[in-house]
Amino acid sequence: MVVLVACKPAPPPQRAEGIDPTFEGSEDEKRTMAVEAALIAANPGLAVRNDRDLTIFHKGEQITSYRNDPTGCQRYFLTGVLKLRDKAGDTYPVAGVTCHFANSENTYLVLPNSDKYLVHEDASASPDGRYLVSGFDRADKTQGSLAIAEWPKVRDVVIFPAHCKGIVWRDGTHFSATCWHNDGPNEANPYDSFAFYFKAEISLDAAGKWQMEATHWVDRDTYQPKTMAKPLYHFTAEPPPAPHFDKST
Repeated sequence: MVVLVACKPAPPPQRAEGIDPTFEGSEDEKRTMAVEAALIAANPGLAVRNDRDLTIFHKGEQITSYRNDPTGCQRYFLTGVLKLRDKAGDTYPVAGVTCHFANSENTYLVLPNSDKYLVHEDASASPDGRYLVSGFDRADKTQGSLAIAEWPKVRDVVIFPAHCKGIVWRDGTHFSATCWHNDGPNEANPYDSFAFYFKAEISLDAAGKWQMEATHWVDRDTYQPKTMAKPLYHFTAEPPPAPHFDKST
């Protein structure tokens, strides 16, 4: 007699104290660790990893230290370095630290006073370190916006109503990118949107205003040129809605 025993599927991994089991010990974690090691080696004196602790320095002095904590940030990693200018006009390396918690993450630039400046995706600095370009908020394939900050005056920010990636600087006040803008909800299909993708040139004009000029439309998935019976976008960056920053800090 053959007895059939029902096999129960293995239960999915459970989070423990905020830990994301899909990241801990994964290939993504190994790649992130390798990136951190390479950045530390390429930027002597900027950061030191000691087991659970990541220590950040500025001009030879320790400014802060982060410790992996299952109840806070499961993992802190150095994930990028940008060259930005100080008040004297000299450029210096700024550590980009990513906090992994559960199934989300945040990335910050660590300022010389140990404050954290939140950045989103594809953050990029101009060749002279004067301008920082980053997503203004979290973006997906249908929405988002782009912010430009004049460093080190981190609160001097203007934003475009379009998100961009693949930033390539032409000079200190001009870069190109692939961008997208959402014209509004798709009434025929609420699960889609009218996000249109385009190549753009972004530059600072003679009046001190940042301009975004679309040059041609592209496919959302392949970024290949496409033809559309629609005028190309032109946006002027504006300050974010007030109050965005606490003016007392």
